[in-house]
Amino acid sequence: MLAWRADGTKLAGFRPDFYLPEHDIYFELTTLRQDLVTAKNRKVRRLAELYPDVTVRVLYRRDIATLVQKYGLGSRLAG
Repeated sequence: MLAWRADGTKLAGFRPDFYLPEHDIYFELTTLRQDLVTAKNRKVRRLAELYPDVTVRVLYRRDIATLVQKYGLGSRLAG
């Protein structure tokens, strides 16, 4: 949880897209809705403030494209 009302009920939360337990890191992908990047970054910053021991990495569209190109995954993702 990232924010609560005065009565303790949930106001805002954040659930990353996936978790790699062997590396103890969460990932959030922002590949489809670039207009949500600012809001996601704000939530990741808030999460880091509240839970400094939790690592979240945001991967943007360009990061995914770089990984696809670097590892030759384009044909695998296309079909």
